[in-house]
Amino acid sequence: MKVSDASTAVVPAVTSRAAQSAEQKEVKDRVSVSTPQGEAAIRTAMTAMDASRATRVAEVVNAVRNGQYYPSPTTMAQKLVSEAEVEGQLRTMLK
Repeated sequence: MKVSDASTAVVPAVTSRAAQSAEQKEVKDRVSVSTPQGEAAIRTAMTAMDASRATRVAEVVNAVRNGQYYPSPTTMAQKLVSEAEVEGQLRTMLK
């Protein structure tokens, strides 16, 4: 991004949460890849991600079956609360 005149820069004002969520609904980011090499790199990365996730899931399944998986109750509780907070925020934003 190029700024031609620093004196005309716009500084965002502090706004309420309702105004912020209204502004966030209007913003839509878009990404495009204009080269075949870029598209190939994205496909390769997605394939590697899928493979590593499948491997990790298989490891967890085997640990559960063998009785070697001991999840932390504290970590599980924190993740549940975090997910509930995110879901609540999303519902509020979508109203």
